[in-house]
Amino acid sequence: MRKVLAVAIAVFFCTSLFAQSTKPKAKMGFMAGLNLSGFRSAVDYPDVKNDILPGLVAGIFVNIPLPSHFSIQPEFLYSQMGAKSHSINQWGGTYNFRYNYFAIPVLVRYDISHCFNVFAGAEGDILIKATQRGTPTTNITYDVKDFDFLYTVGIGAPYKQWRFDLRYLHGSQDVSLNSSETTFFNQAVQFTIGYQLNKKAKKAKK
Repeated sequence: MRKVLAVAIAVFFCTSLFAQSTKPKAKMGFMAGLNLSGFRSAVDYPDVKNDILPGLVAGIFVNIPLPSHFSIQPEFLYSQMGAKSHSINQWGGTYNFRYNYFAIPVLVRYDISHCFNVFAGAEGDILIKATQRGTPTTNITYDVKDFDFLYTVGIGAPYKQWRFDLRYLHGSQDVSLNSSETTFFNQAVQFTIGYQLNKKAKKAKK
C-alpha cells in the first residue's frame, strides 16, 4: 500500500513539473460529480441482486495539450464506488457496499470541435476504506483488494472555463480477496463538472 501511494505522489509531482514546462501551457482545474456504480460478476448468484449505488467523485485535473487536437489529462480524485445488494433468500436484508478510492485516471482526449471531445484511458484506484452498511455497519477494508485497474471511455463538452464530462468505468479485475467464495468487478457511469483555472490568453489587437 505504501509503495502504491509513493507511486501516486511521484506521478502527481512529475505531472505538475511537466505541465509547467509545456507550450502551450497546461490547463489545471477542479472537478466534482456523481458516480452511479455497481458490481459485475463472472458468477450468477441467484440469492443476491445488485443495484446501483450513487457516490461522490471530486478532485483536480491537469490537461496537457499535444499536437493535432490531442491532449493528455491525468486526474487525481476521491471516488466512491460500490453497490447496493439485496439478499432474496430466507434471511433477506439490504446492504450498501461502499468502497472509497483515491483514483488516478490518465485520459487521452481528442477535440472534435471547440465544444465537443471524446476520450479514453485507464485508471488506477487505491482503496482508502471499504464498508458494508446494514445492521450493523461493518468495516470490510481488509476483505477487498487494495488496488483496482479500470478502463474508461467518454465524451466531453467544454464551455468557456467549464467542462462537462460523461464517462463509463469498467473494472478489469476481481476486487474480492475471497474469490473462491465471491467474485465481483467494479463498474460505473460517472458525470462530472470541472472548472478550469487557467484562462485562455486573449489575442492581441492589431
